[in-house]
Amino acid sequence: MNRVLPRLTLVLASALVLAGCSLSGPAAPDTDTDTGTGTEAPTSGAVPATGELISGDGYSYNVPDGWGLPPTDVNTGADTLAVDLTDDDGFSDNVNVLLSPAGEISSDQVESAGPPELEGSGASNVEVRPRVGIAGEESAHLTALFSSGGVTYQIDQYYPTHDGQTYVVTFSFSEDVPETDREALADSVLASWTWA
Repeated sequence: MNRVLPRLTLVLASALVLAGCSLSGPAAPDTDTDTGTGTEAPTSGAVPATGELISGDGYSYNVPDGWGLPPTDVNTGADTLAVDLTDDDGFSDNVNVLLSPAGEISSDQVESAGPPELEGSGASNVEVRPRVGIAGEESAHLTALFSSGGVTYQIDQYYPTHDGQTYVVTFSFSEDVPETDREALADSVLASWTWA
């Protein structure tokens, strides 16, 4: 069976990483407009995933049971990549992580520059979702629908920053996976996230 590993998720993540490069000035800290203080990262309360441990440059996370490294070497350019090894619908749901070459990109920058960058890359139904907390760091959250080579799939992207480095975390799902299921799976993976 030929499963599609969406190279486009990396293209989309790269587009947003590049958006951070084109923004002028250093990333400004996010502030709460009511108090003027730094925002606290919201938490989901999700139960952390307990499957295979995936480690990258400065971080690690667990994937759900049945997920793991691809069975064949996939040259994606991602720092880490894990796929649903039990997925048999022709599209491998997956998570990949890229390190922003721009270093730090603020949530405000992602939320303002990300949607037009995704739309410029051919994405539709782009949404800025509520920010989330990932291992104590606030993260923007964008979603989009993408079609490539006759395959349509949904992405959920997160952008935690730690020690001056933004990590672009992209979950890709078959189009028919409901939003609640996508978010529950992403929340469980992100709840297991730790910084090295």
